[in-house]
Amino acid sequence: MNTEKSTVATNWADWVLNSGWRAIANQFDEQIDWYTVANESKAFNDNQEKCRYYNVGCFDWNRLVLKDRSPPHNDFYHANSVYLKGDEQFHVIAAQGPLYNTSEDLWELIYQEKVSTIVQLCNFTEGPERIRCSEYWPMKKSRTFGDLNVSLMMEDLIDEDIPDIQLRAFRVRKDGESEHSVRHIFYKKWPDYGVPQTVTPLISIVRWLEENGGMNKESPILVHCLAGIGRTGTLIASLMGLRHIRRLDAREDYSTLVMELAMELRRHRDGSIQTSQQYIYVHAAILKLLAMEGLIQSDDRLMDFRYVNPPLF
Repeated sequence: MNTEKSTVATNWADWVLNSGWRAIANQFDEQIDWYTVANESKAFNDNQEKCRYYNVGCFDWNRLVLKDRSPPHNDFYHANSVYLKGDEQFHVIAAQGPLYNTSEDLWELIYQEKVSTIVQLCNFTEGPERIRCSEYWPMKKSRTFGDLNVSLMMEDLIDEDIPDIQLRAFRVRKDGESEHSVRHIFYKKWPDYGVPQTVTPLISIVRWLEENGGMNKESPILVHCLAGIGRTGTLIASLMGLRHIRRLDAREDYSTLVMELAMELRRHRDGSIQTSQQYIYVHAAILKLLAMEGLIQSDDRLMDFRYVNPPLF
């Protein structure tokens, strides 16, 4: 065990477990829920027909621009790059789930940016069984999206003990250009505005992503739900928090660590992490990951940590 890493992880975990979920929820309500920054979103305003919600913006400064598009205003997809200070290898794309008229744009973005893995955290129909996210990948064999052909190469599970998280591999072809392979993780039981009953699904996805590459500048991962801020932000914040603690961020006040990361995330993707429950869930996920790595002790406080009602572990 790395003693320095264990000390940093233990100090942070002690604050979380001693404070409890109410203090974390209060921190969200008082510091995060209202937090936003005044970055320009001109492309978002000019492309409302490609946006799911009129009040979920997309900053210009870090949006992913579709290259070689004509006319110029056709370069928009509702997606932002997210970086982590001090971590040169961290690059995650937070994206809106595609509409019927933006599926081609999404695949163009995936091919252009050489995305290594797509993580889909929403189902195609949610709530009153109405279509929420366009079926943008081939269920069998292949489909064509603009000048890209996408072929299904493999179907599996990321963990045979968790049948709700599906893994697929796609091959993307463009005439006269090189092929690109991308993996696709599909978790369809994460409720909108809420969190799963346990941290197991999120833990499984995070561990798979870390073990199978991606998240770097050359081949980022792309995460989406519907708006690309709630469930998407919860997963990205969990990745950010885990990697940040591993960097030995020793400090006097550990209560602000995840809060600062949540604010940093919102400076990249406005509105990320939508509810206090999702914010607590980020803390619970990081706790569990640190315990699995042996950086903190698994004690009764950890096992009893919960968000409002259902246990998380």
